[in-house]
Amino acid sequence: MTDADVAEQYQHKENTELIISYVLEEKKELILKTDVKDMLDIEALKKELGDSNVTSNNEKLETTVTLNKANTNSFKLFVNNKKPFQLSVLKTNGENIFDYELNQPEKYSGEVSEIDDTADDANEAGWTFAEHLRVSEGPIKEYSDGTSTRPYLYFGDYNYAIRRASISDSYEPSGKSRVNNLTAAGSAILYAEKGSRILDGPTAPGNHIFTDHYGDNQKGDYDASEIINMGLSPLGIEDRPNGSPRTFVSNDLFNYVVSSDGNGVPGTSGPNKLGQSYSMLDTPKFYYRTNPQTGLEEQKMVFKQKAYFVDKKHRPNPELTTTIKLSFNKMGRVVTNIKFKNTGKELFKNFIGFSNHDLSLNEDDKEVTDAKGRRIGNYLKLRTLGNGRGMYMQSEDNRVRTSYFTNQTNGPDAWAARSSSSSHIATKGYSYNPGLIGVVALRERYYPWKIGKPKDSGFPLYIPTKYHNKKTKHFVSPYVPDHLFNAFNDQYDAGDSRRTDDAGGRLGAAEDESTWDAGLTMRTAPQDLSVGKTVEMEYTSQIDVRGKTFSPVIQLDLNGTDDNPQILPISQSELPLTGMWYDFDSTDVTMYYSIDSENPEDFKVLFDAKQSEKEATVGKHHEIKGQKISLNDFKENKHKIRFYMKDKEGNISNLKEHVIKFKKPATVEPQISVVSPGSTRNEPYNPMMHKMTLEGYWNDKDSEQIKSISYTIDSHEEKTISENLDNPKLGESNPWKIEDLDIKNCNDFDVHTLEMRIVDTEDHIGSDFFYFCHVAGNLILTAPEEIDFGTISVSPTTESMAQPKIDEGKVILDDYREKDSNPISISLSMSKFYQEETENHNDEDNGDDSGSSNDPDRRSIDPDRKYLLHDVYWKNKRVNSRDIIIGKSTGKTGDEWEYTTDFTKRILKNLKIGFRAGTTGSPNGKYVSHWTWQTVDSVK
Repeated sequence: MTDADVAEQYQHKENTELIISYVLEEKKELILKTDVKDMLDIEALKKELGDSNVTSNNEKLETTVTLNKANTNSFKLFVNNKKPFQLSVLKTNGENIFDYELNQPEKYSGEVSEIDDTADDANEAGWTFAEHLRVSEGPIKEYSDGTSTRPYLYFGDYNYAIRRASISDSYEPSGKSRVNNLTAAGSAILYAEKGSRILDGPTAPGNHIFTDHYGDNQKGDYDASEIINMGLSPLGIEDRPNGSPRTFVSNDLFNYVVSSDGNGVPGTSGPNKLGQSYSMLDTPKFYYRTNPQTGLEEQKMVFKQKAYFVDKKHRPNPELTTTIKLSFNKMGRVVTNIKFKNTGKELFKNFIGFSNHDLSLNEDDKEVTDAKGRRIGNYLKLRTLGNGRGMYMQSEDNRVRTSYFTNQTNGPDAWAARSSSSSHIATKGYSYNPGLIGVVALRERYYPWKIGKPKDSGFPLYIPTKYHNKKTKHFVSPYVPDHLFNAFNDQYDAGDSRRTDDAGGRLGAAEDESTWDAGLTMRTAPQDLSVGKTVEMEYTSQIDVRGKTFSPVIQLDLNGTDDNPQILPISQSELPLTGMWYDFDSTDVTMYYSIDSENPEDFKVLFDAKQSEKEATVGKHHEIKGQKISLNDFKENKHKIRFYMKDKEGNISNLKEHVIKFKKPATVEPQISVVSPGSTRNEPYNPMMHKMTLEGYWNDKDSEQIKSISYTIDSHEEKTISENLDNPKLGESNPWKIEDLDIKNCNDFDVHTLEMRIVDTEDHIGSDFFYFCHVAGNLILTAPEEIDFGTISVSPTTESMAQPKIDEGKVILDDYREKDSNPISISLSMSKFYQEETENHNDEDNGDDSGSSNDPDRRSIDPDRKYLLHDVYWKNKRVNSRDIIIGKSTGKTGDEWEYTTDFTKRILKNLKIGFRAGTTGSPNGKYVSHWTWQTVDSVK
């Protein structure tokens, strides 16, 4: 049998490295064929295999390799990482073993500011692609003692996000993992002391940053021996407290590669296992935008995975695209939404998605400490938020608390407040080795199914085990007590998600049991994921910092929104209200509510409550039970109920909104209702692009069939979406949905009316109305990720002129501002062209660059690094490379909502660069310049 495969793949700046594994019969040769010339690094191949073992046929674009090295079954192949091409590996008789496409461009869409093929509906639009991380700011909360707080959201480690580290630098290897974990959904709270200004940001005197994940804003603990030695062996650089290394999103795709030896405990892999397709196929894509409902910035990270790099017959090879979106809700909490989409060509059997968290409360670059300097932010007791709402953890001095609310509309199927794992390992779930006759079989389970360990040998000696520290009463990381699992027993285990007791109870263990390295794991329900199908998981988190005063916090078990309201029968006269509240300082609070009004005078008292000073000190959670709101005066359409709590010192909680919608009762006339997105004539829906998705329900009391469902926009042409629908259960509601409804003809700022119409076989007609209106927005400037100037020869004295080439993308300005806005100029600034450094993967090199400086991951420019001198010409005139005006839009003179100006052609026509060798020489290689595109407001 002769076979070959792409076993590993590594992206470098200069090329892509493939590890080709093989099994050969008698003839120890393979043929490497490409459909584009000069895609393989033949010199590197000869260096590895020997000159006589590499033969190229340039006419056929084939290279024959002889693989006669003893004790090896793989070789390295370096290939071009820029041009799209196909690599085929063949047997010597010409029989194809596999085809592998590399550097394939993503589809470009002028409707979206950058490529985003993960948007599942039209509401996911308006995102801007970015190469650099960023921190997004939430609403400011001010307290009566003069302090204030502001939540942040970001991906990875706060330290990288705040300094705008690049995605590519974060993706670089660090030991066995990556520099900065890009799948870690991060959040922080900025706390400003009395007399400090929160608007001055995190570095201002008196301002402090608090985070809640291990290795997130914790580099001050990087060399702390107590943390390095918290496991059975010292932590490597990949698991040190830097780059959020142990908080990540994962799934069970690895089980297709290495099957588990047990049922219901599939194998899993972290996203940072280097070189593997089942961890990440390529560098993740990062986007941000302003949320149209909250007006606050949100972010998302998108990455792809595949069981194997290469498709082969009779070998299942599912592909998955994961989108992690971070947003603020109206209460200022961070909402994390994770979508797992089957973007491959085949069914993904028994799919399970995971969200894994290694928790640690940190302040200003270190784990929080008490007055004596003792660490009190990890190895804490994990507690329930009550009635399945989620979990919380707070520091031993009760100063910092983090809460995870899981009872969302798309909340996890199960969650467990246990321990954690590393983002760079892949395990088979359950391993069974029967061993030899007379030898005990080896059985082992791995995260998230790992079995807990005993703290001692038991009766009669009670000798401590290596898994438990008797002095500190801590289990060694990542172990938990022997009656637990470090997440779940199997894929059907509910973990802690079915706990129905009141808030405050300890999760997983008795109150006096030893603690463990704190973590949280959430999972989706196990299910077969068909092609194109998406599984969603969502949770909300909040970090509290107690000052001298504190505002009450409320959590209600009501999740109705404008786009997803709670549907109630028309007969319902009361809305039951449950939830919980807490306050870290006040003993008396009052809950208020209003219906369909933001006027403070319209809020009514719902209830009063008290707590003791002792309960206030620890921020005790109090259940809200037995409360009801009368709905007798509100029986039509949609309503918004608002809640807030006020303590006796005058501090007010964040406002909670809940939207309800009464279901139209079935009658002899058919009924149809638009449920999502939410809209009214006074508050029309704001679409973010030229299409939108609508959904709702219909019913009919007596007709067994519906003749048609249709819609019109502004009483224009009627368009039918369904005909001859069966009504199998008379009087019951049936869902309908219109995906990607085209509204290009509504490219203005007017309020438009869409009428949904339903007709039954008796020609009875029902209808509902939906209102939408574009609102003035911002400018979105899109530029290609790469602009190529080709291959040139340079000298110190003579300029080599080159013009740009753009293979993918365009330079486009989308203008969403109001009518009569000023014209906009586009400026370009370019830095020096530095030579890129070549980084080849070496199996014997662990990637440790910590010896280079005190900061192992901070990149700096080598003063001896080679560069090119350059002069920039625009329309054949020399210009300043720091401020090139490449063009100007005409301004918003018409009624259009979206006005697009394409600057691509004028750049290709007018821009030239003259290159010369640098003063220290310019050897062969690739030279790269960082370009900054900016918009400049122009006076008419």
